[in-house]
Amino acid sequence: MSKLILGTVQFGLNYGINNVNGQTAEEEAFQILDFAYQNGIKRLDTAANYGNAEEVLGKYFTKHPSKKFEIITKFNLINRTCEESLKSSIDKLQVESVNSMMFHSFSDYQKSKSQIQELNRNCKGKLFKNLGVSVYTNDQLKSVIEDPEIDLIQAPFNLLDNENLRGELFLKIKEAGKELHTRSVFLQGLFFKDIYLFPEKLKSLLPSIQLLKDLANKNHISLNDMAIAYVFSKKYIDGVLFGVDSLEQMKQNVISSSTVLSEETIHQIDAIKISNVDLLNPSLW
Repeated sequence: MSKLILGTVQFGLNYGINNVNGQTAEEEAFQILDFAYQNGIKRLDTAANYGNAEEVLGKYFTKHPSKKFEIITKFNLINRTCEESLKSSIDKLQVESVNSMMFHSFSDYQKSKSQIQELNRNCKGKLFKNLGVSVYTNDQLKSVIEDPEIDLIQAPFNLLDNENLRGELFLKIKEAGKELHTRSVFLQGLFFKDIYLFPEKLKSLLPSIQLLKDLANKNHISLNDMAIAYVFSKKYIDGVLFGVDSLEQMKQNVISSSTVLSEETIHQIDAIKISNVDLLNPSLW
């Protein structure tokens, strides 16, 4: 099975700083899912608050019962318990269980700590297999690594939010026996944004992005290829989450995932250090 995990936020929302296509039409979403399955990408990432993404997936699963995907979804805890949210998602997805259930944020995880043991006791092994948390910062990572109730951690990792910033902690996740998934491989599309349309508050990232473009050119590959290949080069990563706006992007990402970088190139990317890490956190944009 491919390390790639298909993110489905665009199936339910207009999402991403460089998304010019808007929410993916249902017909194209189905074509993307078909293509993913045919190419060994059998893990999907969704969430209760990704608009109607869970319902779109539910329709697809009903139409294609023989195509079995591992599903990762996330709690929506507004006026409901973890268990209620889990059951609502399973109902919308029209499946009997999901592979992984995640807290959408570290704050959701903290607020729900009193429910976790009961949730695992009542539902783990029946309605879900793994319980996870999506984090942004290294401090959040450190806190979650130590929790024996948590099986899966999802964290940002990309050409700028790189080994220099995350590597040591990622190794600790693996030492703790937990699964590690990374997201934000393209920094929400920021790597590809036109220099003249770049958000003012992020302009200090431009020299580093130009350095990456120069490095890709030197290697005769696209920045898209290099972004995916860099994350794939890290053996401690179990799954690489990516989102697409179209079938064309989906096809390109599958091609990019076969790119192999030289050790020298990997070391050059590893050495990039962004001093203001807040600029790498899309939730602060």
